[in-house]
Amino acid sequence: MIEKFPYVIGQPAEIFHNGKWKKGKIVSGYRFQDGIVTVRTESGETVWCGEARIDLYRPLAN
Repeated sequence: MIEKFPYVIGQPAEIFHNGKWKKGKIVSGYRFQDGIVTVRTESGETVWCGEARIDLYRPLAN
C-alpha cells in the first residue's frame, strides 16, 4: 500500500499557524495516522492540527 498525504513522513507541507502559512515537513507526531497531522517547520517548530482541518494544512508543491 502506498501512503498518501498527509501520511508520508518527510513530505513537504505547509501549516497555517498564528496567522501565516509555515513551510515544513510531515513528522510522526502524537497520533500519527490517527487524526492528528504534525508538521515540523523550517525553523524547527512543531505544529499540529486535526486531520479533518484540511483548511489548515496542505502539501507543499515541489
